[in-house]
Amino acid sequence: MSAPDAVLHETSPGTTPPDAAGPVPHLRRPRPRTLGAAAAVLAALAVGHVVVTAFPVDDRVEAPFVRSTTVGQPVDLRYARLTAAEPAGSTVLDQRLGPGGGTLLVTSGVWLTVPLTIEAVGQPRALAFAELLGGDGRTYTVFTSGRSSFLPGTAQPGIPRYATVSVEVPVEAVPGAHLRVGLDLEDQRLDDVADIDLGLTRADAEAWAADDTPVVAVLSSDEPWQDS
Repeated sequence: MSAPDAVLHETSPGTTPPDAAGPVPHLRRPRPRTLGAAAAVLAALAVGHVVVTAFPVDDRVEAPFVRSTTVGQPVDLRYARLTAAEPAGSTVLDQRLGPGGGTLLVTSGVWLTVPLTIEAVGQPRALAFAELLGGDGRTYTVFTSGRSSFLPGTAQPGIPRYATVSVEVPVEAVPGAHLRVGLDLEDQRLDDVADIDLGLTRADAEAWAADDTPVVAVLSSDEPWQDS
């Protein structure tokens, strides 16, 4: 055979072979400090994921501040002092929410009414949120219009406001029911909400379910509520 497959280039001392494109790049190894920082970030992300997964942070942070009380005992909220009087019930509601006289509403369940005294704190307040947590485990929202109602109007500081919550519920919702009252109709997050244990029993529910004597829901005012 003649020449070998690989061609040898002659070079002079001190010169660069023609195949050499330049110096071989130097690969930098990660410093220990960089590796430690990266590991710490990954560990923090992993722990953060575990914490968020284990605890419903958003639900707890955005939950209302529930202030518990009972009938006849005032509860101090951020925006008002609230006192609930003795609840009443029947299968018939005499709804007197306007100047034109009363309207009788009949139910196959129970009409539950709760008189409230509202004392505004700091500035005029118009409470708008009410719901009944039934003893049957269901929640009954009280709207500002419709059969169930809560229309207290605006309470002025230093002047008690008298209002009535009326809500239509099944008989089984009455025993153990709690009434919740708050300021904002749509959003109670991070704000005070009163939770009133109405002290109702099975005997109350059965008695009201058999009674057709109307309970009265009157137009809210600054004058103490009077049954007429």
